[in-house]
Amino acid sequence: MKIILGINTNHADSSACLVIDGKLIAAIEEERLNRIKHYSGYPINSIKECMHIANINETQITDIAFNTNPLSNILPKAYFFLKNLKIKNNLFARRFKKKIQAKKELLNNFNFNKNIKIHYIEHHLAHIASAFYPSKFKEANGLSIDGSGDFVTLATAECKNNRIKINKKIFFPHSLGIFYHAMTQFLGFNNYGDEYKVMGLAPYGKPIYFDRLIKNLFTFDNNFEFKLNLDFFNHHKNNFKYIADGNLEIDEIFSSKLNYLFSNELKDKKNIENFKKDIAASVQKIYEHFFSHTLNYLSKKNFSNNLVFSGGCALNSSANRLLTQNKKYFNNVFINYAPGDNGGAIGAAYVVASKYNLNIINSKSPFIGKNYSDDEIYKSIEKKEYKKKISYKHFSNDTELYKYTAGKIAEAKVIGWFQGKMEFGPRALGNRSILADPRNPDMKNIINKKIKRRESFRPFAPTVLEDLQTDWFESNFSSEYMSTVAKVKELKQKLVPAITHVDSTARVQTVNFETNFKYASLIGEFYKLTNVPILLNTSFNENEPMIMKPEEGLNCLLRTDLDLLIMNNFVIRKAN
Repeated sequence: MKIILGINTNHADSSACLVIDGKLIAAIEEERLNRIKHYSGYPINSIKECMHIANINETQITDIAFNTNPLSNILPKAYFFLKNLKIKNNLFARRFKKKIQAKKELLNNFNFNKNIKIHYIEHHLAHIASAFYPSKFKEANGLSIDGSGDFVTLATAECKNNRIKINKKIFFPHSLGIFYHAMTQFLGFNNYGDEYKVMGLAPYGKPIYFDRLIKNLFTFDNNFEFKLNLDFFNHHKNNFKYIADGNLEIDEIFSSKLNYLFSNELKDKKNIENFKKDIAASVQKIYEHFFSHTLNYLSKKNFSNNLVFSGGCALNSSANRLLTQNKKYFNNVFINYAPGDNGGAIGAAYVVASKYNLNIINSKSPFIGKNYSDDEIYKSIEKKEYKKKISYKHFSNDTELYKYTAGKIAEAKVIGWFQGKMEFGPRALGNRSILADPRNPDMKNIINKKIKRRESFRPFAPTVLEDLQTDWFESNFSSEYMSTVAKVKELKQKLVPAITHVDSTARVQTVNFETNFKYASLIGEFYKLTNVPILLNTSFNENEPMIMKPEEGLNCLLRTDLDLLIMNNFVIRKAN
């Protein structure tokens, strides 16, 4: 028996997974346990939770797979180091040391078998693997784009016969991901992972700064390679702080020269908000410009009509419509539920499993986290800190629960929906979700103001029954993981204003009764009531990691204006 522990550490969203004889049994991000958003330290708690879910102990683990190989890309790393005199303080020297220490840290915390095998899997190989093996394509082009991993920021590959061969790389410090992150900071979104705010803001503006930005910040050849004008950036400099000691402390990536480039606009305080919208639109257009060149390069290689896409930039659902709206580049596209660094733990484990010629199974379902029984939820509800603050009812019949919940949503109630195994990855996919009526024109503002407490311009996503998707959206791409945006059909936009963005698009999730029976059943009951087979779906949290435990759901109910909390078959509300 091969029990492979996959680990992402010293990158954002540290995580762990267990693959047993090729079957993915469990995966969880450390942030769900320690409640530190985008935590980048050692996933000690995640490893323990995965073992608990799998009902094994550490001595049974045969292999550990890290989604990094510190010895990869030695020549470009050496060249970079030689250009920097202060090697001791160099960013990559520090990160190299931390990666080497990861094995020691784990051995100090766990009693692994002395014969355990350690595998270091190159970062972008792990990314591509996390998409290729679940895709079930016999062959595919592989693409990974992110900020940086193992000194690489973009990689392409040929995937065939269960093997992945990387054939093209763009090296640090030239990075589309870092460019987008820098511009995210420039717009005032300073938390790690705020890039999705730029995507949400972009449709409100016009890309009038496209030419100025691309002319000053980039050079580009006729292939697909690009270089950043490093005068406008700081990330390549000595002592730059990026993801230090498990905390996402990030220095300012853009240099003061960017402020000078837009000095006149920054002085015009009256128009600063419009300026930000136009910058966001321009940044998104630049990313899509280089993304389309990359896709064109890959498609012209004629290796395969299939594409698997991963890396943090695969979360840019707005740009992904270049792949999913038509078949200009590829006939078939697969983007996994966790294309970021968290999913790299799974990809690393899959690479090792493929080396052992194991058949990889259970790779498409994101529901691989902790499950809570009715007894466990009942014990949480009955705790003294909650007992006098809530009232609850238990439904013994599932169909009656779906009908009741659908009716409350149709009455404009906002519902916390806590069911089954927690999903893995950055997006709520129907088991740890906040749900609401997409027909209500005020619902977006209600949720933003009273529950999520976030920027008003940010959109909410719809979940639609898969077999009715094309009736409502101009897309037939099966977007189980909210991987892409699609235009809401013109005649339907007025029917679902809460999920229709300013540019008439929505980030669609499709669901069917096979992938998530309870969630699909609830949407089905809402459809019977309203003739709308869609629910507004957003992550169950409030400026924190997605909730994991029943107590976290109860706390969110009590401190926000959430109307109802439904955990398994318990319907819970605040006490009158």
